[in-house]
Amino acid sequence: MPLLKFEEIIKESYFDFEKIIQNIENYLAHLPKEISLEKETLLSHSNLVLNYSLKLVELNQIEKNIDTILFKISDNVVFLNTIKLLYIKVIYWHDIGKINENFQLEKMNNSKFLKVDYDISSKHSILSTYLYLVSSFDYINKAFSDINQKIELISISVSFAMTIWRHHTGIYKSINELIADKDEGLPICSKLDVYMNRLNLDINNHMHTHLMNNLVNGDLKNKLKINENYFLLSKSLFSLLIISDYYATAQFMNYGNVVGLKYDDFGLIDNDFREAIYRRFYENQFDKELINKTISDFKDFDKLQEKSNDNLNHLRNKLFTEVRTNLFDTIEKNKPQNLFYIEAPTGAGKTNLSLMSVIEILKKDTSINKVFYVFPFTTLITQTYLAIKKTLELNNTHIVQLHSKAKYNQKKEEKKDGVYGDEKTNFLDNQFMNYPITLLSHVKFFDILTGISKDDNYIFHRLANSIVIIDEIQTYSPDFWSRIVYLLDMYAKNFNIKFIVMSATLPKIGKIIDSQFSFLVSKENKSQYFQNPNFADRVIINTNVINIDKPEEIYQKLEDESITYQNLETTKLKKVKTIIEFITKKGADEFYKFAKEKNMIFDEIFILSGTILEPRRKEIIDFIKNVHDKNILLVTTQVVEAGVDIDMDIGFKEKSLVDSDEQLAGRINRNSSKEGNKLFLFSIGKGNENFVYKTDKRKGISAIYQEDGKDKNILETKDFDKFYSQILDKIIDNNEKTFMENLNTYINHLKNLRFRGSHIKLIDMQSVSVFVPHNTMAELYWNAYEKAILNNEKDLIDKKIDIKRLSAKISKYTFSLADYPNSGIEYLKAYGKEKYGYLYLKEWDAESEGKKLYSYEDGLDTSILKGEFVSMII
Repeated sequence: MPLLKFEEIIKESYFDFEKIIQNIENYLAHLPKEISLEKETLLSHSNLVLNYSLKLVELNQIEKNIDTILFKISDNVVFLNTIKLLYIKVIYWHDIGKINENFQLEKMNNSKFLKVDYDISSKHSILSTYLYLVSSFDYINKAFSDINQKIELISISVSFAMTIWRHHTGIYKSINELIADKDEGLPICSKLDVYMNRLNLDINNHMHTHLMNNLVNGDLKNKLKINENYFLLSKSLFSLLIISDYYATAQFMNYGNVVGLKYDDFGLIDNDFREAIYRRFYENQFDKELINKTISDFKDFDKLQEKSNDNLNHLRNKLFTEVRTNLFDTIEKNKPQNLFYIEAPTGAGKTNLSLMSVIEILKKDTSINKVFYVFPFTTLITQTYLAIKKTLELNNTHIVQLHSKAKYNQKKEEKKDGVYGDEKTNFLDNQFMNYPITLLSHVKFFDILTGISKDDNYIFHRLANSIVIIDEIQTYSPDFWSRIVYLLDMYAKNFNIKFIVMSATLPKIGKIIDSQFSFLVSKENKSQYFQNPNFADRVIINTNVINIDKPEEIYQKLEDESITYQNLETTKLKKVKTIIEFITKKGADEFYKFAKEKNMIFDEIFILSGTILEPRRKEIIDFIKNVHDKNILLVTTQVVEAGVDIDMDIGFKEKSLVDSDEQLAGRINRNSSKEGNKLFLFSIGKGNENFVYKTDKRKGISAIYQEDGKDKNILETKDFDKFYSQILDKIIDNNEKTFMENLNTYINHLKNLRFRGSHIKLIDMQSVSVFVPHNTMAELYWNAYEKAILNNEKDLIDKKIDIKRLSAKISKYTFSLADYPNSGIEYLKAYGKEKYGYLYLKEWDAESEGKKLYSYEDGLDTSILKGEFVSMII
């Protein structure tokens, strides 16, 4: 028997404040921006919020996800329909506490009310919470006789009430705090039973007083049931509540008291969009014949061993067809399968494989109506954004990239004659990711998935019924892998999210909890692709690590190998592009200075580290990509590994983690079109990796393994499963231990609705954003940014729009430094002033010992930083 729909549930008397609240017409919810305009009543606001929530539930197809979760709690339909009532009731009742006379008098300037003293001053959220709980307890007590059902429904009510309590602040407090917080929680509700007399509800005062007292002071709080499903329901409810509240409030502020919903475009995928991108993908990106090919149409692997451009393209098409075939087979056999791996060698075209998977899933599953791409680097976001936009012929209404350096997206163009509110709609679309395809950073994504602030949770409801592609997952610390795979598995099953996890060096994180991922590149064929000479022999990695004491000691070897490459018969232009990567900025900086002094062969020497500004970074990358008649040396840090689209000839790398070493190899001979390409590994002193990666579970795990009685190196065989299995086994072993923090601790946080404990912060290191006013344009943008922040005359959203636009501009003149003890960053702060979240480096052109503090070409002179640990990790 199916559950009632929300549209049916709201016919209950609890959803008619005209009948519930005495003198409802006297209560206000919001004041307009201009005093002469009409005010918004509590009734209008409550109805509008409810209508927005129902619209979002309908368009995002969320109700079926909620029902899926509910049937995991019970199979009793009456019981589950009560939970649904309690769920949607939160949204309608979230502001009922605005009947507080002090709120009306002090916040609404409503002279119809006199000041009272019930120990909550003008607060309304705690009163809303109290009234929601009391009325819910009364309903539960009357509707159910079974004590276990009563306790479970009371537990769910308290879980849901949390979202009302925190709907203005974020869910960083727990249920225990709601029950025990003497400053703003339930203990301050002892005098609030007077408000029950303002409601036209037949409530047993003795019953609710007993229950509330027992919850706060008795043992009821110890009998409350905990359940992971309550977390899922509460998380989705909080997101729906705050987003609906935001839309309703924005509508009133921008349009006044109008009938209907003014915001109705939430950037969802419809059937026309599905068909259009499917057609464009195959027309623009591939030979149309490829759509009808099967694996049997391609040559066997043993006939593709010769290195050639034809064989490389044949392998790419073979891999493309295999992924497509395996995707079809998986969906046909098991439509609910929502977890996928794409493991493909560097140069195989992972972006095309993931995009093909997206359009094929969208074609076959009409329940999916959003796509999210998640990346660890902004350069990858931008590259993929441009590639997808071009391939699928998309415009600003279809796709957006969201990160600090991205341009403010104009979904709706401003018209000179102006439709009031269009620009504010643009702002909301950017704020709430209202686009069919969104590209964002991994930090932002996991903040949405697990965060506690309102900004994080606004978007959470949109993840339901979506595709999420997570790229380069190996860049996350193994400390997070257990929690991440647990969440992916949980959300995939309950919210119909199809996760595609991809990388060239892919840890099979599903093994940690025995989560069933589908391999879109078969296990049998994977090694055939990875070990094919067209991929595996692009670059020869010299795995004998060179030990040096100072960065400059590797220079002669670098120059010799560069000259050797120039003189190869296969090097047509007799030119070389050499790259050297250091773990630390300081190492890169020292080598760069030395190389510029000793250089005899390079026409251009560039440094690309975290202190190089974005425009200069782009200049360097464009130069390397487009200039082929010069000898080029690129000195870099790890910012280059997975996020920069360059093709080098010879590489040197300070040894770090195995997968990191492989990532740099991916920047060399990318299209397998050259010969004699090599990568050399070196270590400085005792090894910077011992400091930088001292807590990483990958540290100390050897790349050497035994096979057929011989030593083999993972960097040569590309069998990264041999490497990752050791790490995964360590993680699994740790998770089985008791009395220590592990995955079970995290699951406990979820079950107990400890949202703060469940938050995954991928980057938990303090950093300083340094603004460099190195030219007139930078100063002009900064002055405009400062003016926008200080402008208190503008409408709040207009002000935020100005700040957002200018933030993207000033990001071009900003770099970040990690701020940790003994980093030496205090020495840099002496040359600037901290304001608006930035270190404004006013004296950027100051000189010390004949060296400029900062230059556009060379970045920051790191010798200014003095301290025990001045390596400044990036």
